[in-house]
Amino acid sequence: MRRAMTLVELLVVIAIIGVLVGLLLPAVQQAREAARRMQCQNNLKQLGLAIHNFESSNRVFPASGWTTVGPGNPSGKFVGWRVMVLPFLEQSNVRELYDQSKNWWEGTNAS
Repeated sequence: MRRAMTLVELLVVIAIIGVLVGLLLPAVQQAREAARRMQCQNNLKQLGLAIHNFESSNRVFPASGWTTVGPGNPSGKFVGWRVMVLPFLEQSNVRELYDQSKNWWEGTNAS
C-alpha cells in the first residue's frame, strides 16, 4: 500500500495555512502601524527638544523666518526656522551645506 496525500488532504492543509495567515496578517499590520506611530511621536519630540535647546542657547524661540540683514542672515535672504534648529537635531553638517546667500528655495538649499 502506498502512503501519499490525496488531493483533498492537500486542499485542507492549504486552507488551514490560509486561515492561519489570515489571522496573523492583521496582527502584523497593527504592530507596523504602532511602530510608525511611535517613530512619528519620537520625531516630534526630538523637534520640540531642538526648538527648546535653540531657545536655551539664544534666549528666544526661532521665528518662522528672517528676511532682514543680521548676524544670522548676512545677505538678507529668507531663512526659515528649520535651518536654525538643525544643529540642535545633530545635523550640523547639513546646516553647514546651507548657503545663506540664497533663499531656501534656490539652488542646493531646496534639498
